[in-house]
Amino acid sequence: MTLQDEQTMCELRSPEEVLSGTDMNGAWGTRHSFARTMLRRAAAHRWTVARTRLDLDAQGRGTAVYTVNAEGRELNFIAFCRTLEESERTDRVIANAWDITAALVDGELTPEREADLRRNVPVQERGRVDPETIIMTRANRSARFFDYVSDCLSTGSQPDVGKIGPSPYLIRSTAFYGNGKFGLKELANIPAGHPLSVPYRSQMLAAWLLRELSMDMVEHVARAKAAAAGTIAVPLDGGWGRYFGLGNATGLGMVPFVINHPDYLDAWCRLREIPLAAGLTPRYAPDHPDLGRVAELLVKADRHLAEKNGLKTVPFLPTELIRPQLQQLLGELQSFMVSGQEPAPVLARMHERAAGLSPEVRGIFASIVIELRADFDEEAEALLTMTDSTPFDPAMRCHELQHLLDQNYGWARSYDFAVPERASYYWYSSAANEEPRRALRTDRAAGTVEHCTDVARRINALAVDLERFPSHLSVADFLLAHPDHRFAAGRIQQTQPLFYGEVRDNLLDAEFLPLSTQRFQLATYGMNNFSPQSTDWVRVTLFSGAPRVADINHGTDDDDWLFPVAPEGSEQ
Repeated sequence: MTLQDEQTMCELRSPEEVLSGTDMNGAWGTRHSFARTMLRRAAAHRWTVARTRLDLDAQGRGTAVYTVNAEGRELNFIAFCRTLEESERTDRVIANAWDITAALVDGELTPEREADLRRNVPVQERGRVDPETIIMTRANRSARFFDYVSDCLSTGSQPDVGKIGPSPYLIRSTAFYGNGKFGLKELANIPAGHPLSVPYRSQMLAAWLLRELSMDMVEHVARAKAAAAGTIAVPLDGGWGRYFGLGNATGLGMVPFVINHPDYLDAWCRLREIPLAAGLTPRYAPDHPDLGRVAELLVKADRHLAEKNGLKTVPFLPTELIRPQLQQLLGELQSFMVSGQEPAPVLARMHERAAGLSPEVRGIFASIVIELRADFDEEAEALLTMTDSTPFDPAMRCHELQHLLDQNYGWARSYDFAVPERASYYWYSSAANEEPRRALRTDRAAGTVEHCTDVARRINALAVDLERFPSHLSVADFLLAHPDHRFAAGRIQQTQPLFYGEVRDNLLDAEFLPLSTQRFQLATYGMNNFSPQSTDWVRVTLFSGAPRVADINHGTDDDDWLFPVAPEGSEQ
């Protein structure tokens, strides 16, 4: 059965459930998250990665190059490394210096091309690159972890997981620029069939190679320290090599993206919801092997969460409250497995039970169910390629527009914008931060341009005037009389074919929690270890537990790193 068949035959969760802030608070990565799909493609198509240069001094300053052969195409990842004073390091987008700056380029890395990249990549936003450069990125060393790990390795020992804590990484990335910015190659110009033609695959490849660089770099520095001290350095063992991920932090700038791109939002939701619905539909006999796999993953999820006990999670549910809920689900499953009952939709019942416990445990259980089906992988990938959006239709009759508004935007009408708290905030582009921000409306400076993130408010305003306008006339006639409603009218038409095209929330509201939307996006990318630092930004880890370059080169990627756990033998 194809993914499209499953969408037709299985009952999907409603947009009101999927797109609520509450549900997004429990978002978790799945086998279709972008990090997983990139490495699955690399393993299946036998990509090879060679570290073609590691020209670093004792402190890890210099140049590194990784060459990827991806299905007959040469890609090169070049990194320029330096060391900053700790006071110079910041995760803010407005930084102007980083420990590592890097680029992913399509094709051969000639001396002339490298010289051009060397001039432009280290200055990031102030530089410009050629159109065959796909990604530009940067990262900083972790002040806590990089020196500690290099010290351990230089004396012949492995790190102590108690010192590393619940977020294992050596460097933190702060941006992955692509799709035309600063002269970079536009996604539309990457031909179909190219290994990086799927949205976000090039960013994931760059992030994975950045993670690989972090471990090559820490081992290089450890060897230099050992040589100076007369000790014998060791490399990271296999368990630690997989456990370390890439640190990342993200803030408010991500939130408007899903508002401005409803087609992406719809695709990302269907990427989860269709395989989930397909996995919940079957009736299982107690001895079915899928149930054993679910039990195994519930145990692994519990162990994973036990290791994250020190992670700051507020306002998300703390791990010590999620674990008993997982254990409750596991107990119910084990009881069914030994019951000898007739086949039953046991996973559907457990999912419903999980939804009644917490968003977090529902999200974890949904990811476990999705893990059972490997036959959707290639089709799921195709969901990410966007077709042209619905064109604006000025000839549509006003009664048709009114029908679509009533049908798809009833949720927006529930907000009473006569109440000041419903429009406490506004969104704008910060000149200082160079990305979207929000601020209290009472502090809005004259002349500040407000972003069109106020969908609910605009729909409400449109509804008032539309109800008073002759319904037989066209939308063009209506907009001639009410030009301020052009965005809202177009939005209703644009989202008409999209089941999951609109976040069910009011971004202006005093109670709106940006972290909910951010968590949904980051989980779709494949990140974990969600650790909010405020209501507006969150720290995460990418590729923790993932295969390394040697695994892909040797064809040993087991694609089983949904719940990464610390290396065996490490102290908790």
